[in-house]
Amino acid sequence: MTDGELYIERRRHKRIDRKLKVSYKVIKGEEEVREIKKNITKQGGESTDISLGGIKVDGDIPGNQGDVIRLEVLVEGRQEPITTFAEVKWIKGAGKDKCFGLEFLILKDADKKLIEEIIGE
Repeated sequence: MTDGELYIERRRHKRIDRKLKVSYKVIKGEEEVREIKKNITKQGGESTDISLGGIKVDGDIPGNQGDVIRLEVLVEGRQEPITTFAEVKWIKGAGKDKCFGLEFLILKDADKKLIEEIIGE
């Protein structure tokens, strides 16, 4: 931002910094959807912030902007993870500094309520 420019927050949902363990798998067609139903290897990362609209994840992603991924977010004190599908909105960095932003496509009511509790809303 240069001198004289104003920053305008455009996010629709409150976001907090929170580290959570995340695993994910890029979905790339019907064959991939069938693979979801099998015991497949997932990649892992860690979130750096979360909101009702999405999550930022530090880690490598084998996909591209616009891809849909199946996402599991592990929350301390809860046995079942938040499980949802999300769209990759952006990818930044390289190597160990790579991170990406995900927009949740759907959330179960129970998971939405849990995220609201996490962010204090």
